[in-house]
Amino acid sequence: MTHALLVIDVQNEYFAGANGAFPQENADETAAKIAEHIRRVQDKQLVIGVQHFTPAGAPLFARGSHGAALHESVAGLLADKPLVEKEHADSFLNTGLNEILAKHGVTHIDICGIMTQNCVTHTALSPDTAPYHVRVLSDLCTAPTALIHALALNALRDRSSEQFEVV
Repeated sequence: MTHALLVIDVQNEYFAGANGAFPQENADETAAKIAEHIRRVQDKQLVIGVQHFTPAGAPLFARGSHGAALHESVAGLLADKPLVEKEHADSFLNTGLNEILAKHGVTHIDICGIMTQNCVTHTALSPDTAPYHVRVLSDLCTAPTALIHALALNALRDRSSEQFEVV
C-alpha cells in the first residue's frame, strides 16, 4: 500500500499577501497547515505538487506570472517533488498524473489544496481516481468563503464509500 499526497494549486493567485487576484478564505492558515503536513508525511508518502496554468496574458494563473507561481509556503517543499502542470480543474485531465502514480505503485491518494469547490472536488471525483482509495483532507483545503468550503465538503461527503472519504 503506497500513499500519495496531492497538493493542489497552492499558488500566489489565492493569497492577498502575495498580491493575488483571487484571495481565498483563510489561505495563509490553510497553506501553513499544508506545509506542516508535507513536512510530516514526505518521508512516508509520495508528495506531488499540482500547479494550474492558463495562457500568457489571461487574468488568472497566466503562465509565467507571479500569480501562477507556487506560494512561498510550499514552493521550497515541492521543489524536489514531482510537479503536475494542469489547465483544467481535474488534475488528471491531460496531465501525467496517472503515470506518476503508476510509476510509484500508489494505491491511496490524499488530496489537499485550493479551491475546495473546484480543483479539489474535480480531482477527487475524477473518473481516473477509480483504482485508488481517495481521501480529501478537509482541514487542508479552502475556498473563496467558509460557506462555499463547507458546501463543497458536504457534497463530497455524499459520495463517501469504501474507496472515497472526506476526513
